[in-house]
Amino acid sequence: MNTQIRIISLIVSVLFIAYVIWLVRSRKLRETDSIVWILAGVAIFVLAVWVKPLILLTRLIGAKLWASTLFFSGLVFLTFVSLWITTRMSALSDDVKELAQKVTLLSGDLPAGTSAKGPDGQGRSRAKE
Repeated sequence: MNTQIRIISLIVSVLFIAYVIWLVRSRKLRETDSIVWILAGVAIFVLAVWVKPLILLTRLIGAKLWASTLFFSGLVFLTFVSLWITTRMSALSDDVKELAQKVTLLSGDLPAGTSAKGPDGQGRSRAKE
């Protein structure tokens, strides 16, 4: 690997890790989410310093250039991160829906004549009130 590419990779990985830490400290990124991104930054740093694993992986998968292996690895990583974020968003969407339903029941904002069961299992109706 070219020395210039190594230096740029080292600088980018250190800046990336520093940015992730800044996001955590400013409460824009949770600690649990930051672990994945810090590990990605460390992986970039390690591959910039120690190229042999990347060259070995390139030979194992039959690629011609180490850059192809690096880009393919990045694509696979981002695919898994997208899937992970999508599953978390789905769970959070279900939580928001459930909370909105509970708030509606607790605030009594039901249309006239509509009944629903409250948290205590008792039926409520605005028409009766």
